[in-house]
Amino acid sequence: MPKLVHSREGKFLEDIPLQEGSLLIGRRPDCDVRLDDETVSGRHAIVTVAPSAYMEGLLDVHIEDQNSTNGTTVDGKEIKRHMLKHGEVVKIGSHEFAMVDEATRGFETTTVILPE
Repeated sequence: MPKLVHSREGKFLEDIPLQEGSLLIGRRPDCDVRLDDETVSGRHAIVTVAPSAYMEGLLDVHIEDQNSTNGTTVDGKEIKRHMLKHGEVVKIGSHEFAMVDEATRGFETTTVILPE
């Protein structure tokens, strides 16, 4: 099962298991993941988890910025919507969320076989 590993300033805070459905991240009390951080918007970003359209038994995880004031980045690049892969890091305010999905870890790179 995929999860987000939540940290702030290099300190582990929590593991957030990801299941089918959506998860709202923001500063408001009604958010699924509430961040007490003035650089985070009330409804900052939404994580959507759905069965993969291409790989049976796997889940696709998307993150979408909700027109936040300070934006959402993945591996340092500002995004509006992005499909997360194992090892990528989402930054929201001073919080980081590392995507961990052991089921897709082997898909990260392809070995190139060069002719002799």
